[in-house]
Amino acid sequence: MKTLLVLFLFLLSLLSCQDTNRSGKDVSEDMEEPVDTTPKATAIFWVDKDKDYQAKKKDGPLSLRTVKARVEIDSLGKVNLLAYTKPQSQRIKSYLQYRLEVFRVKKVMLDSGFVKPGVQYVQLRYLPGKLDAHHR
Repeated sequence: MKTLLVLFLFLLSLLSCQDTNRSGKDVSEDMEEPVDTTPKATAIFWVDKDKDYQAKKKDGPLSLRTVKARVEIDSLGKVNLLAYTKPQSQRIKSYLQYRLEVFRVKKVMLDSGFVKPGVQYVQLRYLPGKLDAHHR
């Protein structure tokens, strides 16, 4: 009985150590990798950066969110929101629209060519804590 049990465990361990990479390779060849067709963002804009951001950051981690959007930037630095790359809640849409009413790209960034006027994809970065304060 013991011999049969030892033989069974030996057979089980032998089968479990068998090379199974061939079946794994077949599966990986059949899978397609998703491709992001959205162009890369040309700039990151802090639409509500806090003056005390560095001081608050020292107190502990500060949460922030980034939304990728298609915008039009005019020659004076005004940012007009055209579309989001991913669906956003109405609350976030209205908040970002509110912040972009007063937000301007700095003249230095436009003059240096870092940000060019026209239609492009950018990342809009905001602090969720300010979003909650805005909607109270």
